[in-house]
This record gives sequence, structure tokens and C-alpha cells, in this order.
Amino acid sequence: VSMLHFFKNNFLIPTFVFFILLLDGSVMTMLSYSLGSEKFQISPQFTLIVITLLAVYLINDSKIFLVSIIIGFIYDAYYSSILGVNLFLFPMIVILTRAVIKKFPMNFYTIWLWILIVYTVYTHFIYALYYLIDIHSSSYYYFLSQNYIPSLLFNAFLGFIFIWLIQKLVIWFEK
Repeated sequence: VSMLHFFKNNFLIPTFVFFILLLDGSVMTMLSYSLGSEKFQISPQFTLIVITLLAVYLINDSKIFLVSIIIGFIYDAYYSSILGVNLFLFPMIVILTRAVIKKFPMNFYTIWLWILIVYTVYTHFIYALYYLIDIHSSSYYYFLSQNYIPSLLFNAFLGFIFIWLIQKLVIWFEK
């Protein structure tokens, strides 16, 4: 029993978030392949949503903070062209989320709205950063219409499902 407890306390959440990170890339590849010649692009943000929800539901601040740093580094190394962006952003999201849940009553809809706010700020920050250092040069209108809005709709749906899923996972985890 103690070995299972040790694994659950120390490896379950990081392993789960790591698999979610891998799912991000797989679904992104699948979506870009299935959309084919469509003009818009959908970017799933499973990792961002899960880290935000874990910051809402987990009791232990330091555990989700540490996981967000490690996953941020892996995310940058695996997906991003700039090392350090998500290494900084994911822990900041945890800090902001922890501050918000102390100030506002949290229920399904406020958590869902918070996910949409986090997603919006995150994607706009990444767009602005990439634009400033000239990694991409697409116009803001193009970004909004071809990437942000289709992705926001997709991730709003994901967030809707994940709120329930992560809540159940955390309840089981903290038993």
C-alpha cells in the first residue's frame, strides 16, 4: 500500500501532465492533417488547460508549481522554437490561477471562463513575442481569424470536458 501511495504522491501528476503534453502534439498533427487545405489552423492546448485546472483543484501549491516548471521546459524543448517561454509562462499561470481562486468564487462556469481568459492571454502573448522577434510575420487580423478564434472554440470545448475530468482525477488523487 505504501509503494502505491508513494507513486501516487510523487509521480502520478507529473506523468499524467507529461502524457497530456504528448497528446497536444499528436492531436495537433492529427488536426492539421485532417483539416488539409483549410485556411484556418486549430492549436489544441491540452497542457495549458490541464496545468490551469490542476492549479485550481490541487491543494499542494508546490507540487503543481514544480510540475509546471518541468513541463514548461519540456514543452519548450519539444514544441517551441524559443527555450524558456513556457518555462516562464506555465509557472506564472499557476501563480495567477492560485491568486484568482482566492479572490473569486469558483464554480464550473467561473473556472471555464478562467480557462478561456488564460488561453486568450497566453496565445496573444506568444503571438506578440513571436512577432517581436520576427519568427512569424502574419497580421493580427490573420492571427485572429485563422488561428485564435478556431482554436478558442476548440479549446473552450476541451476545457468544458476537462474541468469535470481533472476534478475527478484530483479527488481520486488526494484520497
